[in-house]
Amino acid sequence: MPELPEVATYQKYFQYTALHKKVNHVDIADERVVRGDADVFCEALKGQTFEETDRVGKYLFVRLSSGQWMSMHFGMTGRLKYFKDQEDKHRFTKVMFGLDNGYHLAFVCPRILGRLGVTEDPAVYQQEKKLGQDALKISLEGFKEQLAGRTGLIKPLLMNQSFVAGLGNWIVDDILYQTAIHPETHADQLDDEQIEQMYEKMKYIIKTAIELEARYHEFPDHFLITHREEGAKSTLYQGEIIRTVVGGRGTYLCPNGQVLEEK
Repeated sequence: MPELPEVATYQKYFQYTALHKKVNHVDIADERVVRGDADVFCEALKGQTFEETDRVGKYLFVRLSSGQWMSMHFGMTGRLKYFKDQEDKHRFTKVMFGLDNGYHLAFVCPRILGRLGVTEDPAVYQQEKKLGQDALKISLEGFKEQLAGRTGLIKPLLMNQSFVAGLGNWIVDDILYQTAIHPETHADQLDDEQIEQMYEKMKYIIKTAIELEARYHEFPDHFLITHREEGAKSTLYQGEIIRTVVGGRGTYLCPNGQVLEEK
């Protein structure tokens, strides 16, 4: 699934290509990717100009000149493609916007798990979807408040989108790896220093991923993602990476550095 860094990259792509362009027409190839009535969606977009963008976790929002917002969730394989000639249209295009400059913006989604919709406001959508604060926008105080009183395992908690929006599997694994915290540590076992380290690493990892436009092979060598496979050697802890399952998700860690303390 596209993670927060990929969605931030799509946001930049949208801004560089389609922002401030007017929608002349909307072609929907598969109504399953549209939230609600497809005809209502088309009517809401036709004739509108894309004014600005916003992002909450893994969701991208585009303000229309009408004041409404288009919501975009990319599912497992969704992405955007900007092109001019019809022969460049991707075969998995599900929705295509014809723009007033003669170009097209396509929502490409091979597995039909992405969704487009219209909402009055990103904050309203965030509330409807029970999304927590965005991982890049939340303050340290807000992060601590979210952890206060929690007793569950730290990895599933960080991945819960109502806790903090935007943290996916590999990002959480890297946060815990770089802070030497075992993913099965209970939240109430963490001290203030560990919480602050987690917060700082969360910001650092996401910002690095956005700067590198999610090209994982270019990440610094001390990132877990650069050798995230069972049996690989940890550059931080000089031990083997192992794979286990925590909260139903495949999880990578190095027991040399991430020691599980008894509760």
